[in-house]
Amino acid sequence: MYQVCVADGATKNLDTVETRIQEMAAGATSDMFNFAWELKKLGLKESTIHTYTYCLLLLKKRGANLLDPESVKGVIASQAWSENTRSLEVKAYNRFLKIQGGEWIQPKVRYERKLPFIPQERELDQLIGGAYRLLTTFLQLLKETGVRSGEAWHL
Repeated sequence: MYQVCVADGATKNLDTVETRIQEMAAGATSDMFNFAWELKKLGLKESTIHTYTYCLLLLKKRGANLLDPESVKGVIASQAWSENTRSLEVKAYNRFLKIQGGEWIQPKVRYERKLPFIPQERELDQLIGGAYRLLTTFLQLLKETGVRSGEAWHL
């Protein structure tokens, strides 16, 4: 039997400590599984389910107690995340609370729309020039006509 010395000088059985850790991990897995299952029953896409469960696991990893909204607010406020990440974390936690039947006053976050990257024409020409022969023809067709790639392959 192995024992662990704790800060207050007492010792604990290592088997007991390992059992508690396994129970906590099993509870976290069970909570996330139930949450994901409820999202699946609501008809959300797999990618959304994955994103929301990842967000909740990240909150737990950063020290939030998911059953205590104030704890979650504190973790969200203390992180150096972009506003879009904060917004996603709040959305995921809102969905979690809705499924659990809880309520909270959510922190204010604003989603920032970002402009997509649009390459300059010379950058497109460099890309086309560096491709192999068949791909060069295909890319040139896309550039000159504005046709979608699937439509171009069907030609």
